[in-house]
Amino acid sequence: MTLRVSAAYAGMVLTWGTTWAAIRIGVAEVPPFIFALERALSVAVLLTIVSLALRLPFPRGRRTIAAVATAGIINTGVSWALIFWAEQYVPSGLVAVFGATFPVWTAFLAHFLVRGDRLSAAKLVALGLGLAGTAALVGAPAGSDAPEALPAMLLLMLMPIGWAVAAIIASRALTTLSPLPTIAVEVWAGAAALVPFALTEAGRPSHWTPAAAIAMAYLVLFGSCLGLVLNLWLYRKLRPTTVSLSQVLIPAQALLIGALALGEGLTMRMLVGAVLVAAAVALNAYAGSGRRGEPKVEDVVATAAD
Repeated sequence: MTLRVSAAYAGMVLTWGTTWAAIRIGVAEVPPFIFALERALSVAVLLTIVSLALRLPFPRGRRTIAAVATAGIINTGVSWALIFWAEQYVPSGLVAVFGATFPVWTAFLAHFLVRGDRLSAAKLVALGLGLAGTAALVGAPAGSDAPEALPAMLLLMLMPIGWAVAAIIASRALTTLSPLPTIAVEVWAGAAALVPFALTEAGRPSHWTPAAAIAMAYLVLFGSCLGLVLNLWLYRKLRPTTVSLSQVLIPAQALLIGALALGEGLTMRMLVGAVLVAAAVALNAYAGSGRRGEPKVEDVVATAAD
């Protein structure tokens, strides 16, 4: 890697590894669905303004807009609703580890849905490791006695599968679109999907403390806007498998930040699950790095989940 590429890679990992803690800080003061909706609206407005200022073309056509909206509902709407709600009951670092299996599930679904992107024995082993890791995480203490903790972890197991579906949609329908306005439309669709969730919290008080406001600003400016730009740029400079290896580093950072800065506990079971997930991501990346010239779903994956 050149120095500039290395700096961008480190910036992406550091940024997305800290967003989970920022979400935890925010939902401690503001109802989670309202906090998620406020973030989505802020990101959508900013990306739309930038896209218009740069005169970038927005998606057109019914099928294309439907594909963009579907990806946005999954990546931003359902995903953020689940993450922001779950972080009330599950440590932020643990939530990040659940999300790390995203590239493994993408590789699995791509075998059936993307021509030329085939499973190998190594990728099947990676899937098995990922499943074992997430199974270990579900049994790990959540740091909360709330009855919602276990259902939250079970739902978090499904989250990366949803991201993988959105990645498949992107690989099949969105490869020729301008990235920034496409993501802007995605986030608008996700924001619309978050409205019904936020309405359930309409009567709950929101305490926009300085900590919550700083967390929101960080998530919008760094977690979404800067993180997405770095991610998109890196997919043009590095092999997709190299970019996907960030999913090994990001959860590790999130676990450390959660433990050191937020006082979230770390147990041996959590560490074992995290190691298994990290091994799954690394093996999946290694298995996908040996074939050139074939269409890869990872070539167009740029998730807005963070």
